[in-house]
Amino acid sequence: MPKPYSVMMDEINSRLQGKVGDERAKEIRQLLKEIQFDVGDYRKIKDKLKRDLKEIETIEQAKKASRKGGQTKKETPQFVVIGAANSGKSTLINNLTGTNFLVADYPYTTTEPQYGALKYDKVNFQLVELPAIYEGCWDSDKSTLAIVHSTDCLLILGRSIKDFNLVLSELKRNNIHLRAERMDEGFAQLTPRTLPAFLVYDENLEVIPSTGLKMISNENLETIKKAMVEITRPKRIYTMDSFNKIEELPVVFFKDQLTVKDVVKKIGKGKVEIFKDAVILEGGPTGRKKRVGISYELSDNDVVHLTFHK
Repeated sequence: MPKPYSVMMDEINSRLQGKVGDERAKEIRQLLKEIQFDVGDYRKIKDKLKRDLKEIETIEQAKKASRKGGQTKKETPQFVVIGAANSGKSTLINNLTGTNFLVADYPYTTTEPQYGALKYDKVNFQLVELPAIYEGCWDSDKSTLAIVHSTDCLLILGRSIKDFNLVLSELKRNNIHLRAERMDEGFAQLTPRTLPAFLVYDENLEVIPSTGLKMISNENLETIKKAMVEITRPKRIYTMDSFNKIEELPVVFFKDQLTVKDVVKKIGKGKVEIFKDAVILEGGPTGRKKRVGISYELSDNDVVHLTFHK
């Protein structure tokens, strides 16, 4: 015999209490199997459970994709640009990238994530503008929250102290911690989620929040670009072709301990076993020349000439 709606909801809430992520998704799938009726209130319950399940799966998939990306050493760090309504997100991205995102004076112009690309100092970046932040905005929009969880860095905009406090409060409420630069091992996934971030403020803002993060005026585009490089700490390694000519574009890594082996694995797939040695020009073409082995630790802007056994 069917149970009353209120009794069924009490049982469901009791079974889901304290469960998050994959564990909660597993319990919801089990509940959907157990609910045999598909009409009236039971249909409403099943529809709600299905919506909740879809939101959980969206977030978990984004987290797993991000973890996978971190393990493969991302070549294009992603910066999510967030701020309150009319904080200047679209204008900033347009100025940085030369794209043409819609800009208007009325709030909530951006309703879906917008993507742009920026190349600066031989490093490629992806910029993602999210819809405006408001109190509780991610409670019913888990797909946008998933983008924040899976990104590499945050660029937080504000035209007032109120703007910044709102954004920082929503991040904290969703268990997202901020730091001034990336982790030593790269864009690692930590629990709670920890993201490198810096603040971009309106030049007319007289009082700036104290966060421990770097703060830059929205008028200083060059400084913002430099900050994006500094916060991600790239290592740009230049390789040589068979004629000893230095390649124009570097291979970019985002980890502190980078060795010749990492470069071999990146550009010479399957050649680790036949690696012979490498000649390094320290810090660039005019740097000191030295012959090294596969475990030698590299620095930013080193030039590497790899040789292999035939």
